[in-house]
Amino acid sequence: MPGIFTVVIMEPCCEKSAPDYDPGPRPVWNRIPGGWPPRCMHAEKRVLTVTVHQTREAADKEYAKTLGWERLMGYLCEGAMPPEGARFRIMPVAGSLSTSRGYFNGKPSLLVFPTAEFAAEWAEKNRHILYNIVGDQDTRVRLSTYRVPVGWELEPGE
Repeated sequence: MPGIFTVVIMEPCCEKSAPDYDPGPRPVWNRIPGGWPPRCMHAEKRVLTVTVHQTREAADKEYAKTLGWERLMGYLCEGAMPPEGARFRIMPVAGSLSTSRGYFNGKPSLLVFPTAEFAAEWAEKNRHILYNIVGDQDTRVRLSTYRVPVGWELEPGE
Protein backbone atom coordinates (compact mmCIF):
# COMPACT_ATOMS: atom_id res chain seq x y z
CA MET A 1 0.00 0.00 0.00
CA PRO A 2 1.81 3.18 -1.10
CA GLY A 3 1.65 6.17 1.22
CA ILE A 4 1.08 4.14 4.39
CA PHE A 5 3.76 3.97 7.10
CA THR A 6 3.44 1.96 10.32
CA VAL A 7 5.37 2.78 13.49
CA VAL A 8 5.49 0.17 16.25
CA ILE A 9 6.85 1.23 19.64
CA MET A 10 7.03 -0.30 23.11
CA GLU A 11 6.08 2.84 25.08
CA PRO A 12 6.49 3.27 28.85
CA CYS A 13 3.62 1.76 30.84
CA CYS A 14 3.58 4.82 33.12
CA GLU A 15 5.56 7.94 33.96
CA LYS A 16 7.84 6.00 36.33
CA SER A 17 9.04 3.64 33.58
CA ALA A 18 9.77 6.41 31.05
CA PRO A 19 13.45 6.48 29.99
CA ASP A 20 13.97 10.03 31.29
CA TYR A 21 12.14 9.52 34.63
CA ASP A 22 14.01 10.98 37.58
CA PRO A 23 12.53 10.56 41.06
CA GLY A 24 14.63 13.42 42.40
CA PRO A 25 17.67 13.59 44.69
CA ARG A 26 18.81 10.23 46.04
CA PRO A 27 20.18 9.71 49.53
CA VAL A 28 23.90 8.95 49.64
CA TRP A 29 23.23 5.35 50.74
CA ASN A 30 20.92 4.62 47.79
CA ARG A 31 22.53 5.84 44.57
CA ILE A 32 22.28 2.67 42.48
CA PRO A 33 20.05 2.97 39.37
CA GLY A 34 16.61 1.44 39.87
CA GLY A 35 17.06 1.26 43.63
CA TRP A 36 15.39 4.54 44.52
CA PRO A 37 11.65 4.47 45.28
CA PRO A 38 9.11 5.34 44.05
CA ARG A 39 9.56 3.12 41.01
CA CYS A 40 7.17 1.43 38.63
CA MET A 41 5.67 -1.76 40.08
CA HIS A 42 4.10 -3.05 36.84
CA ALA A 43 5.18 -6.51 35.64
CA GLU A 44 5.39 -5.32 32.02
CA LYS A 45 7.28 -2.02 31.81
CA ARG A 46 6.31 -1.35 28.20
CA VAL A 47 3.00 -1.11 26.30
CA LEU A 48 2.65 -1.87 22.60
CA THR A 49 1.62 1.09 20.43
CA VAL A 50 0.95 0.69 16.69
CA THR A 51 0.29 3.89 14.71
CA VAL A 52 -0.39 4.34 11.00
CA HIS A 53 0.71 7.51 9.16
CA GLN A 54 -0.01 8.87 5.68
CA THR A 55 3.32 10.69 5.26
CA ARG A 56 6.92 9.74 5.97
CA GLU A 57 7.45 12.97 7.93
CA ALA A 58 4.66 12.14 10.40
CA ALA A 59 5.99 8.58 10.78
CA ASP A 60 9.54 9.84 11.35
CA LYS A 61 8.31 12.16 14.10
CA GLU A 62 6.67 9.23 15.93
CA TYR A 63 9.65 6.93 15.28
CA ALA A 64 12.02 9.52 16.80
CA LYS A 65 10.91 8.25 20.25
CA THR A 66 13.02 5.13 19.62
CA LEU A 67 16.25 7.07 19.03
CA GLY A 68 18.82 8.36 21.49
CA TRP A 69 19.96 7.45 24.99
CA GLU A 70 17.79 4.92 26.86
CA ARG A 71 15.72 4.47 23.74
CA LEU A 72 12.46 2.57 23.43
CA MET A 73 12.20 -0.60 21.35
CA GLY A 74 10.43 -0.18 18.03
CA TYR A 75 10.65 0.19 14.29
CA LEU A 76 9.16 1.95 11.26
CA CYS A 77 8.01 -0.01 8.22
CA GLU A 78 6.45 0.94 4.92
CA GLY A 79 2.95 -0.51 4.58
CA ALA A 80 0.07 -1.35 6.89
CA MET A 81 0.28 -3.69 9.88
CA PRO A 82 -1.81 -6.84 9.41
CA PRO A 83 -4.72 -7.40 11.83
CA GLU A 84 -4.24 -9.25 15.13
CA GLY A 85 -3.84 -12.95 14.52
CA ALA A 86 -1.79 -12.36 11.34
CA ARG A 87 1.20 -10.76 13.09
CA PHE A 88 4.43 -12.30 14.41
CA ARG A 89 6.55 -12.07 17.57
CA ILE A 90 10.10 -13.04 18.53
CA MET A 91 10.56 -15.81 21.10
CA PRO A 92 14.22 -15.57 22.16
CA VAL A 93 16.26 -18.43 23.54
CA ALA A 94 17.63 -17.49 26.96
CA GLY A 95 20.27 -18.94 29.27
CA SER A 96 23.70 -20.39 28.54
CA LEU A 97 25.64 -23.61 28.84
CA SER A 98 27.41 -22.23 31.92
CA THR A 99 24.19 -22.22 33.97
CA SER A 100 22.70 -25.31 35.59
CA ARG A 101 19.51 -24.88 33.56
CA GLY A 102 21.23 -24.45 30.19
CA TYR A 103 19.26 -22.91 27.31
CA PHE A 104 15.47 -22.47 27.44
CA ASN A 105 12.74 -20.67 25.51
CA GLY A 106 12.10 -17.17 26.79
CA LYS A 107 8.60 -15.75 26.74
CA PRO A 108 7.53 -14.16 23.43
CA SER A 109 8.21 -10.46 23.02
CA LEU A 110 5.26 -8.07 23.12
CA LEU A 111 6.62 -6.33 20.00
CA VAL A 112 4.67 -7.44 16.89
CA PHE A 113 5.87 -7.60 13.27
CA PRO A 114 4.05 -7.63 9.91
CA THR A 115 5.98 -10.64 8.52
CA ALA A 116 8.08 -13.45 9.98
CA GLU A 117 11.02 -12.40 7.78
CA PHE A 118 10.84 -8.80 9.06
CA ALA A 119 10.87 -10.13 12.65
CA ALA A 120 13.94 -12.26 11.84
CA GLU A 121 15.77 -9.25 10.36
CA TRP A 122 14.96 -7.16 13.46
CA ALA A 123 16.12 -9.97 15.79
CA GLU A 124 19.45 -10.34 13.98
CA LYS A 125 20.00 -6.58 13.91
CA ASN A 126 19.35 -6.48 17.68
CA ARG A 127 21.78 -9.35 18.32
CA HIS A 128 19.39 -12.16 19.18
CA ILE A 129 21.54 -15.16 18.28
CA LEU A 130 19.05 -17.96 18.89
CA TYR A 131 15.36 -17.23 18.47
CA ASN A 132 12.07 -18.51 17.12
CA ILE A 133 9.45 -16.48 15.28
CA VAL A 134 5.96 -17.32 16.53
CA GLY A 135 2.45 -15.95 15.94
CA ASP A 136 1.05 -13.03 17.92
CA GLN A 137 -1.73 -15.22 19.36
CA ASP A 138 0.19 -18.48 19.84
CA THR A 139 3.68 -19.92 20.27
CA ARG A 140 3.70 -22.04 17.11
CA VAL A 141 7.04 -21.75 15.27
CA ARG A 142 7.04 -19.95 11.89
CA LEU A 143 10.85 -19.55 11.59
CA SER A 144 13.67 -20.87 13.77
CA THR A 145 17.42 -20.25 13.92
CA TYR A 146 18.17 -23.66 15.40
CA ARG A 147 16.14 -26.16 13.37
CA VAL A 148 12.92 -26.32 15.38
CA PRO A 149 10.35 -27.66 12.88
CA VAL A 150 7.83 -25.13 11.51
CA GLY A 151 4.48 -25.65 13.24
CA TRP A 152 6.00 -26.94 16.51
CA GLU A 153 4.25 -25.52 19.59
CA LEU A 154 6.76 -24.11 22.11
CA GLU A 155 6.28 -23.48 25.82
CA PRO A 156 8.13 -20.61 27.53
CA GLY A 157 10.69 -22.05 29.92
CA GLU A 158 11.09 -25.46 28.21
